[in-house]
Order: sequence, then C-alpha cells, then structure tokens
Amino acid sequence: MAVTFSKSTDEQVQHAIDLHEAGKLEESAELFETLGDPNGINHPLAQVLLGLSYRHGWGVPVNEEMAFKYLRIAASNSALVDKIAATGQATNIKASASNKSRKGIAKGELVLSIYELGNCFRYGWGTEKDPESALKYYETAARLGDVDAMSDAAWCYMNGFGIKKKNKYMAAKYYRMAEKAGKVEVGNSWVWKEKYDDDKQKK
Repeated sequence: MAVTFSKSTDEQVQHAIDLHEAGKLEESAELFETLGDPNGINHPLAQVLLGLSYRHGWGVPVNEEMAFKYLRIAASNSALVDKIAATGQATNIKASASNKSRKGIAKGELVLSIYELGNCFRYGWGTEKDPESALKYYETAARLGDVDAMSDAAWCYMNGFGIKKKNKYMAAKYYRMAEKAGKVEVGNSWVWKEKYDDDKQKK
C-alpha cells in the first residue's frame, strides 16, 4: 500500500477539518474515510481523525473497534513515512512535498496516533484493556514530545498502572518532562525534590 502525500490531498484533509469545525460532522467524516482508505489515498492524518471520529461519534456511529483499527493503520503509515523521509527513499510513498516537510508531518501524525493507541489500551476502547501496552505507548509518545503522554505516563507510574508496583522516581521524571514542555499541574512541586534527580534514582 502506498501512502499518499500531495498538496491536493493535504488540502482535502484541511477541508475535512474545516467541515468538522463548522459542525458538518457527517460530511467531514465521509471525507476522512475517503482520504484514509488504506486501499486508496491512505493518508495518515485522515486515518487518525477518522479513528477519533469513530471513537467519539463525530458524524458516524460510535465504533471503538473501527477507531482502534484506523489509529493502528495511521501509526504504521506515519512510522513508514518518517523512516522513508529520514533515509531519502521514496519507493513506498507518493508525495510532492520535500522529505524534510514529510518527516515533520509524519512525526506529528505518528505521535498523535501512538498517544491515542495508549488511550485505547488504557480504557479498553476497541480492544482489550492492556495496562502494560498503554504505558508503553504513552512512554513512546512522551519521548517523541507529546506533553499529554508525559503526564499520562507519570500517572501510570504513580498509580502502578502497567507496572508491578508504583514508582515515584519514574513518575517524577515524566512530570518534570511535562512541566518543561509547559504543562504544570497543581500540587506537583514534589517532583523537583533532589531525591528524584536522575543521579539519585534507585537502580
């Protein structure tokens, strides 16, 4: 399957987003479906947004299984685009944009889809609940710069979700990352205590 990026398809995705923001949810979802068809245009951002539309019932009936399906496809496609853009190879991607711009676009879509897959595994949306997988996806998205994923990874460590026991050291690490990225949560001043510094963490 080829992943398609072009000025035309990107403009169509933006048009679908504009329709969504204007409250024309059914038209928006229909266009996301056309653009995100794995056997057609196969646009990763359209797949992410179609997945979220299925999750929340935006213009389509709520279908968590379909939401999970499209988020997984989007993550796979975005990872492929990111890899191809990094190597300069374009054998599996139809694009008119530069490698550099494709790489930036792909990373944003990849981060969003990975974070949302974490939510699927955390809450059992379209798949079985899997705390370990949820934490894994949150940590991956956090490393790629998603601030919500940083906070959610911290929450997992604070609450022993996806791990055998609570780990305040790791929770502090991710809460610090989130604060540095601009997301400050009330009552989290403890994360800056010296005992939670990297060189103080227990192995």
